[in-house]
Amino acid sequence: MEDFANPSIREITIKCSAQSAKTLTIMVLLCWVIAEDPGPTLWLTFSEKEAKKLMKTRLREQLQKCEKVAEKIPKSKSGNTQLEIYFPGAPLVIAGAEQKSALQSTPYRYLFLDEVRSYPKGALEMVSKRVRSYPHNYKKVIISTPDLENDALDMSYMLGDQNHPFCKCRNSDCQHEMLIDWMEPDDAGGLKWDTNTITRPDGAYDYTELEKTIRFKCEKCGSEYFDVPADRKYISRNAYWKPQNEKAAKDVRSYWWCALLPWWTSWSMQVREFLEAKKAMKLGDLAKLKDHWNETRGKSWSDRIFYNSDQKLLKPRMFPYIVTDPFPEERRRFLSVDVQSKGGFHLWALGRAWAAGARSRWLFFRKVWSWEEMIQLQQEFSISDDNVIIDSAHKTAEVYQQVLRSGVRWKAFRGDDKRDFINDGQRMIFQKSMVDPAIGTENQGRVPLIPLYLWSKPSAINRLGMFMSGQMGDWQLPKFQPGIEQGTSIEYQLQVTAWDERQRIESRTNSMITERYNRRPDNDHASDCEQMQVVAATITGLLGT
Repeated sequence: MEDFANPSIREITIKCSAQSAKTLTIMVLLCWVIAEDPGPTLWLTFSEKEAKKLMKTRLREQLQKCEKVAEKIPKSKSGNTQLEIYFPGAPLVIAGAEQKSALQSTPYRYLFLDEVRSYPKGALEMVSKRVRSYPHNYKKVIISTPDLENDALDMSYMLGDQNHPFCKCRNSDCQHEMLIDWMEPDDAGGLKWDTNTITRPDGAYDYTELEKTIRFKCEKCGSEYFDVPADRKYISRNAYWKPQNEKAAKDVRSYWWCALLPWWTSWSMQVREFLEAKKAMKLGDLAKLKDHWNETRGKSWSDRIFYNSDQKLLKPRMFPYIVTDPFPEERRRFLSVDVQSKGGFHLWALGRAWAAGARSRWLFFRKVWSWEEMIQLQQEFSISDDNVIIDSAHKTAEVYQQVLRSGVRWKAFRGDDKRDFINDGQRMIFQKSMVDPAIGTENQGRVPLIPLYLWSKPSAINRLGMFMSGQMGDWQLPKFQPGIEQGTSIEYQLQVTAWDERQRIESRTNSMITERYNRRPDNDHASDCEQMQVVAATITGLLGT
């Protein structure tokens, strides 16, 4: 609020936890604008429906409760409509980000941009241009729970001075500046709880006992603050801000906080939410962990894959089973095929059996030189035609013909660089579409369409990395046993770990970002096949969507 009233500050970006007074904060700022420094104002939320709900349930009431604002509310119906109030010198428009008319043409001095993570792609950039008519005195406030690392909200935050909340330890002999954050489990400070035979008997948490041990710890002196209102209020009321990016422009501010900062949020509920999300992740459902990361920790979600070396990574995933052994819990087995033409037409074929609960067993990975050889493998391992998936990025027309020859039981897949697809309002890592198998030929438009499954390579790589690193599920490879041909060769290990992570400085924001890169772009066929396995298991309900 002090920054907003400062005439030298133009832009403020806040990414923070849910239910931490975000909307209330900008409602107060709006009242200040109308009462003290009026100007044309746009409040943008993610949809017109949400805009109407906000005006009806919260905003109009707040405006009426502020005495200086209430006396300026127009009496006429034309000046006070459902989504527009024409205050003297401060016409106020409430709109949804999907309304292009609200994003274009009309100039505004004030922009209040609420929950921008749910805006359509490009909406934030488009609406930000609406202040160009007020270059010397405009104000833009972006406030939202975050979504993805390096999305529009995250980049806007990184361009600011990145203020984090700190609180001095109440131990008079310490007075250490404590960052109000969860921190990492190995860090000396931050949010802590005990895991022992009392809090976790028989491998399952007893939350009644666990909650007794939850505390926030000073990393310097070890002083502890417990999940009681008095301790939470001490931290919240004594918090102050420290910028983390000294190279930010002087007229740009940004803030971050997690749900440990507002005193009214229970730490115990947050810890329980986190532990349940970890349990769900182990079973193949990432949604709960991402929600926790975004809405409780207030942080942008980043897909992390931790690699050591190929053999070190995969060794813990190797078990002493034989691929012909029964897998009693098996629900399906998939054959995923990567089609290649470099060096002559050939196919990389991988088989894997899947059970519920994100469990799977590797069966084989082989290079074959014809469709006939591939079908022999399919028959040898008793894989149904309905569970054969073919990457159609190469030799597309030929792949489509093979799908037709199977009676459209084989499935055509195609990788995409999108992180997700919207299906019935839900984000998923795949999308089913229909395609003409005769496209580009004289029969184009004369034959029935066939399904084509588009799948997100970034998200599939993320899930595969979590399987390989043991963070998710029970993803097994056969351990080498003398006298038994297993097939988890060095070639497979090199190919399946082709994708790695690296860090670099992003010059525009002067911040460290993590990005994926392919260490072996021409030799990553096992990775592609395993990614398709993950997508197929997701489509068939063996993994969370």
